Amino acid sequence: MTLITRDTTAGPLLSPSGQSFDVAQAIALRRMAMSTSDQPAYLLAPEITVLLDHFQDLRKRMLFDFLWNTGARINEALSVTPREIVLDAVKPFVILRTLKQRNQTAGRRGRPGKDSPVKRTVPLLDPQFVRRLRDHLATFNRYVTRPVWEISDDTARNWLKEALQAATNEGVQFSIASITPHTFRHSFAMHLLYNRVHPKILQSFMGHRDYKSTEIYTRVFALDVAGQIGVRFGMNSDEARALLQLPSSTRFPC
Repeated sequence: MTLITRDTTAGPLLSPSGQSFDVAQAIALRRMAMSTSDQPAYLLAPEITVLLDHFQDLRKRMLFDFLWNTGARINEALSVTPREIVLDAVKPFVILRTLKQRNQTAGRRGRPGKDSPVKRTVPLLDPQFVRRLRDHLATFNRYVTRPVWEISDDTARNWLKEALQAATNEGVQFSIASITPHTFRHSFAMHLLYNRVHPKILQSFMGHRDYKSTEIYTRVFALDVAGQIGVRFGMNSDEARALLQLPSSTRFPC
């Protein structure tokens, strides 16, 4: 399947860092990477933009905009409170909490127990998103200690299904078969790598204890290394013989 997004994929995509990459090449690279079952399914920035446009409700859209801008797991996003979103700092950030990682050293002095949430800080890198989030909190959230989105995981998934159906109704098809809330986390990771964020920094943003969990994203770019440096394996036969100081010979049909 190919992505139909009006004119969104025309020309190179300019990243926030000023670097550009070819969208068609990025889609081809993703298709090659996803030919193996262990590679994450992710969307590119223009695809995310088009998908977000199909949320009819601002609260619904902001939840998935938040996933895209933070790489949060859906349970992390649904537990975040306004108190954990710091927008007035020089560099705005959000504090995410998860119980997925269990501390194996429970009981040691100064260490949290295995059921204590692991916290990480994720910077909010896009000023436009910060403005949208600020407006959202001012409009919808009166209590700083209650979750920004007081909904269930199933409700969030239904919101996403509604947006995907709206996109389908408009004739938009996405080039990955299944899109879930976790797709936004994978897309966040790949977008940072496209913008040349160091994998170790990405590991911190993603909350991966083991670097091997981060490597699933960096392996995608390993598939493209030959194309980037222009590796060729064939050469002109006459040039090859001349380099080896061999006489020209009659070519035989293959």
